[in-house]
Amino acid sequence: MPDRVAQAMREAQAILARYVEPGPKDCEKTINDLMAVLNNERLLQVMEDEHERQSH
Repeated sequence: MPDRVAQAMREAQAILARYVEPGPKDCEKTINDLMAVLNNERLLQVMEDEHERQSH
């Protein structure tokens, strides 16, 4: 798995881990934080490249 994908997964997991901790929840911030990590042009390109590589 490319390093960028692994890093994005770690960041997303950390965001979700903070969300499930006891205390007040900010759904909008959580979604925005996840979007900032996962809706990244470089990450999407790496994932597309990996998909193409596996398809051949």
